[in-house]
Amino acid sequence: MSGFKTYKMKTILKKASELMDLISEELEKREEFFDSKSEKWQESEKAEEYQEKTDKLQAVYDEIENLINE
Repeated sequence: MSGFKTYKMKTILKKASELMDLISEELEKREEFFDSKSEKWQESEKAEEYQEKTDKLQAVYDEIENLINE
């Protein structure tokens, strides 16, 4: 039974790592998008909301990374 648990855990960690790759790509795209906008836009409420979502996505990435590295 423990072999099954080990296999299952390895599968979960692999999927989590794949998810981290996807999140990393999205974070990079979001940063590029933000940087391409005007300074006026970057200081707007819409930009603040955009950055809050980016920060939440970064927090998810960080949490997954912490779980994998435990």
